[in-house]
Amino acid sequence: MAEKTMIQAINEAMRQEMERDERVIVLGEDVGKNGGVFRATDGLLEQFGDRRVFDTPLAESGIIGTSIGLAVNGFRPIAEIQFLGFVYQAMDQLAAQAARLRFRSAGRFTCPLVVRSPYGGGVRTPELHSDALEALFTHSPGLKIVMPSNAYDAKGLLISAIRDEDPVLFLEPMKLYRALRMEVPDEPYEIPLGKARVVKEGEDVTIISWGATVPLVAKL
Repeated sequence: MAEKTMIQAINEAMRQEMERDERVIVLGEDVGKNGGVFRATDGLLEQFGDRRVFDTPLAESGIIGTSIGLAVNGFRPIAEIQFLGFVYQAMDQLAAQAARLRFRSAGRFTCPLVVRSPYGGGVRTPELHSDALEALFTHSPGLKIVMPSNAYDAKGLLISAIRDEDPVLFLEPMKLYRALRMEVPDEPYEIPLGKARVVKEGEDVTIISWGATVPLVAKL
């Protein structure tokens, strides 16, 4: 078991799921040759080829719309929105299409789609790049929102998200990408979605946090 950063754990989760299941594909802006703006998809194009890892036009609505069509037709796409602040262009595709597909079709169709996106402040990003928009989506029925706070959780939660039959918005705190290292198993493993992690036991007060603020709260 090696010590890994969150970005390494995310890359490993995608790589192992692509090895396990040929239906898993990766698409987004600069995810191919460049390996993503933060190198989350580094090396995947070389290993799996451009039929399973491919760059898209700079059109978030097109990325998610295409991914929904792929998911309905048997693939398990992992779509990257380069920064969460760019997701406004794809709000309709996510909240009104992907999230409602199972209900709208009375269970006939599912949408096994993962949308990965870096988010959050603390790294001196400009303009829309530091937006934290998770609240917009937690109020959207049918979407599962996942926000890891360390490398171990990132790998296990991403694997669970990829294997899930419904759409998952997987939000990655940029500030934690390379800030911390921890032991992460080399083999694949799952962490259940929808279950909070108890970081520290106590009796007097409950503090709820997520993403980049969890390491800060854990020090209290």
